[in-house]
Amino acid sequence: MIAARARWLTPSGSSALALLQLHSRDLAGAIGAPPPAIGGVALRTLAELDACVLVRPDETTLLVTPHGGPRIRQRLGEWLISRGVVFEPQEAPWHAVTEDPVMRRALEALPRAASDEAVPLLLAQAERWRRHGAPGPDQAERSRRLQRLVDPPLIALAGPPNAGKSSLLNALVGRTAALASPEAGTTRDHVTASVALAGLTCTVMDAPGLRDAADPLEAAALARAGARMAGADLVVALAAPGQTFIRTAAPCLRVRTMRDLPGQDPQGSDLAICAPHGEGLEALGRAIRERLVPAADLASDLPFDFR
Repeated sequence: MIAARARWLTPSGSSALALLQLHSRDLAGAIGAPPPAIGGVALRTLAELDACVLVRPDETTLLVTPHGGPRIRQRLGEWLISRGVVFEPQEAPWHAVTEDPVMRRALEALPRAASDEAVPLLLAQAERWRRHGAPGPDQAERSRRLQRLVDPPLIALAGPPNAGKSSLLNALVGRTAALASPEAGTTRDHVTASVALAGLTCTVMDAPGLRDAADPLEAAALARAGARMAGADLVVALAAPGQTFIRTAAPCLRVRTMRDLPGQDPQGSDLAICAPHGEGLEALGRAIRERLVPAADLASDLPFDFR
């Protein structure tokens, strides 16, 4: 049997990610897979259960980050115990893991990381801060964009009534999150859902169709939706054939909906989709991802100022 010990460093309960600290003289034997080199990061599927990011700070220590659902934690723990790993009952404070303040911040941010790509990015920051120093003001915008991997950005679907906002939200989440109807005004208040777009976890808001409302309750709902839309990281402006795109001061992506129907394309569209048929949704996801977290931001090895 393997002489090894482990402890969870994140509290029990559901979270995006969990963090496990494993100590063993034979890390490969403990996890049944080759560990990364010292100072390295690797992705390994453990127990035929979950793809975990592995970080090896020294010869005998491994940090394991599976997804944070209670059932995954339970099954991974049972699998490790079956391999001779002994679990310590207490959850360690961060300073017991590392004295490096940047790594400590990264470990504190890990449990709420919404997108998988945030994990290796956060764990790389201690070394990048040592190599390049703290990010300067010139990195502020890049840091703000990369933070969206940790804290989901808000995307507002906006447009005139019957532009296809609710149909698009339902298509993105794969279920009925908002009522879709040919009758204008079906959506009276904003509806939100969590959606992964090209690997980026986002909060997507289906706003009521922008129009004048005589009913005071509907007018109040429109005002609330408008206030939240003003704070969105990206507005996806939708327009069906014959409609026009809304004007917004927020960053905007213009999308022509119902591309399977004849009619004049809205002027200035960036791409076209047919949500009920799933046409153009992958391209839309990639376009949204590139607007919010450009590939160049991730490709750079410069540090970023994370929270």
